[in-house]
Amino acid sequence: MVCDNVIYTQKTLAERYGISIAALQRWYPYAGIVKPRKRGGYFDAATVEIADIFYVATKIRRLTCKEYLQQVIPAGGLDAYLQKVNGVTLYDFLTKHIAESEKNNVIVRAVIKRIERNETSKSTSTTVAGVA
Repeated sequence: MVCDNVIYTQKTLAERYGISIAALQRWYPYAGIVKPRKRGGYFDAATVEIADIFYVATKIRRLTCKEYLQQVIPAGGLDAYLQKVNGVTLYDFLTKHIAESEKNNVIVRAVIKRIERNETSKSTSTTVAGVA
């Protein structure tokens, strides 16, 4: 099960992705990750979400850091990039177009769950707005 209420330090976030702290620090300028201000500080949920998307782009979609910076960010994010280049949404890519072993990856499952939760909240707010 994917746990959403986890607080991450640099060490635990690096462990989440199976990389070293130095490798995680190399992600910062490419992924737009802001390091916690004080030593031993924690990453907020938005930063973890950004890092998850960067992980999916580089490890699952196999984009380079430069490609991410030059193509994904200007396109408006990984979902928009995949729609433009491959004609599929990020959700469809993760649920239909990757190997089963990659689908079982904790990060991939977290991103899928987050997309499903966002879609559910969008449809709920649309329904509520339509009733009002």
